[in-house]
Parts: sequence; structure tokens; C-alpha cells
Amino acid sequence: MKPVQRRGSSLSSPDFASLQGVWRSQGYGTVLLIEEDWYTLFEETTISCRKIHEGSVEELENYYEDLELSPGGQAFSAHRVTGVSRIRFRRLKGLPASVTESHRHRSKDPHYNFEVFWRTFHEQYALFELKGVAWDRAYHDYLPQINANPSQETLFATMVAMLGPLKDGHIRLHSPLGHYRAGAEPALFRRLTRELEDANDGRELTSYLGDLKESARDLIHEDYLSGALSHGGNRLVEWGRLNDLIGYLNIRAMAGQSGKSGKPAADINAVDSVMKRVLADIGELPNLVIDLRNNGGGYDGVALRIAAYLMDRKRLAFTKSARHGNGFTGKQSVYVTPADETYQGNLFVLTSELTASAAEIFVLSLLQHPRLTLIGEPTQGILSDTLERHLPNGWHLTLSNEIYRAYDGEIYEDVGIPPHIRLKYLGRKGREEGKDPMLERVIKLVGGSCRRGSGDQAAQR
Repeated sequence: MKPVQRRGSSLSSPDFASLQGVWRSQGYGTVLLIEEDWYTLFEETTISCRKIHEGSVEELENYYEDLELSPGGQAFSAHRVTGVSRIRFRRLKGLPASVTESHRHRSKDPHYNFEVFWRTFHEQYALFELKGVAWDRAYHDYLPQINANPSQETLFATMVAMLGPLKDGHIRLHSPLGHYRAGAEPALFRRLTRELEDANDGRELTSYLGDLKESARDLIHEDYLSGALSHGGNRLVEWGRLNDLIGYLNIRAMAGQSGKSGKPAADINAVDSVMKRVLADIGELPNLVIDLRNNGGGYDGVALRIAAYLMDRKRLAFTKSARHGNGFTGKQSVYVTPADETYQGNLFVLTSELTASAAEIFVLSLLQHPRLTLIGEPTQGILSDTLERHLPNGWHLTLSNEIYRAYDGEIYEDVGIPPHIRLKYLGRKGREEGKDPMLERVIKLVGGSCRRGSGDQAAQR
């Protein structure tokens, strides 16, 4: 097995085969057993420690990289390949006693699943204080429902009722009985629902929103870009020229650029290729619009890599910490380090309530840019990575276990990152006029430029 190389060093890191023993993560609720050529990963609460994954030791490199071992060999840390978190592990003398205790419970027992569910959030969820939810009280309020009717249906309904008040789009519960997402309804959805009701339009909201987004995209392609559009990154990145002073870059997701699912390293390589093309085509223009209005996220690493082609110098992007015990792990500082070639002009970043997760991390990483203007709506406000957990009955869920802070310490979880200039996305007035108000504002701010017509000469504003 090839050793992983330390960043910025020619020295090789230890490999997982040299870390035989039992290790507990600091935060993240996992226990890792490493044997000679095999590993076993457990998810842990104070009442459970259950085997979730196992495989060859070499397979661990698919999940972690950049190992660093403490001088005494009693701790190590590694980066998760799907994000930017560095997770620390400490050596244990052996597996926790709760491994054996977990086998004494029936996997389908609703009471046991309720206890593991509640403790998972109690020990790992990072945002109770921010959300104003008393999780201890929720336990006492909802346990009688499980006692009165200990069925899988009651268990699912109870969990949904407990998760709803958190209004967190990164909380998801998956079961054979249904799938639930705890996110708050965006104001955009309420606005469009009223439009449908006022027009006696029987379309579903998702269909109506899809139609509006497609029309808005066609307007940009045909009217503002005059059909002169380039694509890359598995068609998730597109770019062109609004006029001789303004470039346009639409990033539709922060994952999938390689065309391979679940391959963040391949996506980052694809980003390198496509961003070099972008800079070659429109990098000389003094102004660049970056459209994130329909970007629902992906990998933080991809977001930071795109930002590396836009940042003027190395700057602090954010700090992050994870739930750990009754508090949090230490703050991890994450920086944007510029690529060899970067864009040097003014940035106009367009956001909406649909701009979420890793797309918000991208915005967060650009906040110190000296020539940045944010236009649109506050982002969705779900910045934390999602921690995936499994219940004894086979159901699985995700939750937010981290706190992200901007370079100045500000927390945008729940409220979203606010724009400098606030304009509605898919507002009725703009649609009726056949214009994109955010692009119109950029053109006005730049001054003396023009809007391109569909197939015609550009008309002076």
C-alpha cells in the first residue's frame, strides 16, 4: 500500500496498516477497530456501539487521507475525503463494553430505537441552542407515545414530530415507512404557492418551480448571452459573456463535475480543468457574475477549489468545530489558497434561498475578497456537514453536527448569508418584463455597458 503524502512535505505519513488497535473519534461518534488487514467502524452513543462498516484496511483510504500520528502513537488525525474536516482519534485499550451490550437488544425494539435516536441527537447535534429547541423536554413529551403504542409506525411518526421544530434542511430520516426532511419551507415556495392559488392553476409547486427555472435559464442563454455559451464539468458549469465588460459563470452544483458519483477527488480534478477553460475564455474581463441561485451544494472541497481560482491571495475562509461531549472540538481553520492562475476582476455573486450547503461554503470562502458584491436573497442557512447515522432497526438519518463561523466569527447557520443588494429570485415583476433583475443590476453597477439581445445587436440601456 502506498503511503499518503503529507501536504507540503516530502515525508510520508503512516498508513492505516501501522495503526492497529481501537480508536475513538473526537466528536462524530465513531469507534474504529484496525486489525492486521481489516477494519471495523462502529457508531457510538452512551448506550450503544454498533458495527456499521467493515472491509480491508486499504479501503480506509477511500474515506480518510493525509494521516498524522502523534509522537507517542496514542492519537492520529486524518482528513475526510468528502470534505475539509480533520478528524482526530485517540487510542482506547479495547472496544467499549457497549459493543456487547448492544447485542442484548432486539434490533426492531421501538423503545431501544427511540433511545438510540434521542441520544444520537443529544450527543451529536450542534444547533439546539441556535434553534431554541429543548431536546430533553422533547424526550419526556414523546416517550409516552412509544410506551402507549410501541410500533414502527408510531416510532416513525414520533421521530418526525420531534425533528420538525428543528427546521434544518440537513436533517433527513429514511425508513421503509417514508422519508422525511426537516427543512423550513423557503419564502419562495410560499410566494409561488400563492401565485398558483390566485391563478387557479392546478399545477404542483415542484412542477411550477421547474418551469420557472427553465424559463429563467432560457432567458439568460438566449437574451443575455445570445446563445454563445460554453459548458464543462459534466455540464454543471457554464459560462459566456454578457457584454465586453462582464463575464457570466453559472455553477449548478458543488459535486458531480467528473460525472462519477461519490468521487470528490475526481470532481476536484475536473474543476481544475474546467476553471482553466473559464479563465482562458473570459478571464480577461474586468467583471464576473457567478450564478449560484440554483446550486444546492455538494462537497466543501469542490467549493474551495473553485474559490481558489477567484481569490486574490491566501485568506481565512472559515473555522469549524464539531459537537464533542458537552461542548465542541477545537476550531479548525480552513483557508482559500489561490491557484497558480486566478481571476483578478470584480466578483458579483448571485444567491437565492435555494443556494445551500456547500454552495454557501463557497460564498463563505469569498467573503474576504476585496472586490465582492453579493446580490439576491440570503442563502438557505444549512452550512454544517451532514453526519450520517444508523438506527438498530435499519433506518438511517443525517444531522448537522458542526458549527461554521465566517472569518470574522459570524455564524450564518439558520439565517443564511445575507446579500449586499437584496433582490427577489424569480420575482413576478422581472418575469413579466422578460428580464433578470439581478443581471440588470450588475449591468447598471458596471455602468456604460449594454444588454445583449437575442440574435440582435445589443441595445444601449
